[in-house]
Amino acid sequence: MKRLLLLAIVAVPFLATAQNTAYFMERLPQKLSFNPAFVPEVNFYLGLPGIGGITSNFYNSGFNYNELDYFMDNVSKPNYNPDDFVTSIGDFNRFNAEMQVNIFSVGFRTKKDGYFSFNVTASNITNFRAASDIAYLLADADEIQDEDFPIQIDDIDLLSNTYWTYSFTYSRKINEKLTVGVSPKLNFNQFAIKTEDIGYRIELEENEFNKEYTQYPLGEVLLGMPTEINPKAVDGNELDLDRGLFPDDWPDGITLSDLHRNASFSMDMGATYSLNEWLFSASILNMGTSTWRKDAYRLYGNNEEIQISEEEKIRIGIPAKIYIGAVRQFSPRWNYGLMLGNTFFHSGSMPSATVSLNGYVGSALSTSVSYTAGYKFDNLGLGLRLRVFPGLDLFMVTDNIIQAFNYKKAHRLSATFGINLAVGVNDEFKLPVDETEL
Repeated sequence: MKRLLLLAIVAVPFLATAQNTAYFMERLPQKLSFNPAFVPEVNFYLGLPGIGGITSNFYNSGFNYNELDYFMDNVSKPNYNPDDFVTSIGDFNRFNAEMQVNIFSVGFRTKKDGYFSFNVTASNITNFRAASDIAYLLADADEIQDEDFPIQIDDIDLLSNTYWTYSFTYSRKINEKLTVGVSPKLNFNQFAIKTEDIGYRIELEENEFNKEYTQYPLGEVLLGMPTEINPKAVDGNELDLDRGLFPDDWPDGITLSDLHRNASFSMDMGATYSLNEWLFSASILNMGTSTWRKDAYRLYGNNEEIQISEEEKIRIGIPAKIYIGAVRQFSPRWNYGLMLGNTFFHSGSMPSATVSLNGYVGSALSTSVSYTAGYKFDNLGLGLRLRVFPGLDLFMVTDNIIQAFNYKKAHRLSATFGINLAVGVNDEFKLPVDETEL
């Protein structure tokens, strides 16, 4: 079961949206997620649930699936030294995962050099950083050799935040060179957890009949819930994690209003500036935090107990992002670009840089070929947008085309497929006359 779960974690991002390659993709309204000033090159677009796009990115720094699988197969063998695997990870292992599911989106051009879009999305962003000993938690305790106990993992930083968003994006062309965009977002927070420098300890108690393992966290945890915490797991101010955080059959009692009760606000801002054949862009995303005023908890673990208290309000951040780009149109059909991006977590930032070649092949296909440095250094990307019927665009993008065919050896995976209903090409972006019917 544990390996099936691991396989699902690795495989799901392959069925979702890429990060950097899509930045310069022609005729793709999803570019607004990078910069609200990226005016879509279509007069109207519509994204339907599911088929309108799913965004995801997966990265694990210290090991890939094959390496972990070998460790779990051999950790219980007397002639195997698990410390070799732990040492190979380095001082820390970092895991990042992002996902955004399109619920509904629509956008249209206004009369006065403006573009308006409305989006409903469901998002999750997770960042996990811990000392390399965290690998022991991925194996079953009874498979670990007795001499390796007690196991204590320190310096654990975890941020996971899941929320619904209603965003209103307005892009406005100020003059022939400058375009600005703003996207206020109303977030409805569902589930989040945040820790800073906590520890986790596993102790072994052995007698002549059996072995018993005691596991408990050390430190403070902020927890935002979509419902009250499981009352059967709380005794006074003590929490029993073995009983689970969620009440039995809790989804059955959730109403639509419950999903909208912990609201908060965030903002995206961006701009583009054209200079001769160059277009420069910059944006900052996720300015704001998630706030819980109901079902907000603080947990504190120490001395084999977890204390719990309900708080009036807690705040858990949404990691901010910055994108800076430049693209040069060297022919009517082709351009090349450079994009620098950074995501800011409490435990450290995650920078990346992408160079890409972008343009049209024939009358119905636009494409992007890219290379991304950051995370790891073997990220070759490919993006395709194909007009399969009038008004219907199929798009597929990946930052990691090589790893997609050998995911068990990959440290990072990202990909996309989806469908846009898009009509009308703005004259400013049209190709020569014989190639405008895209």
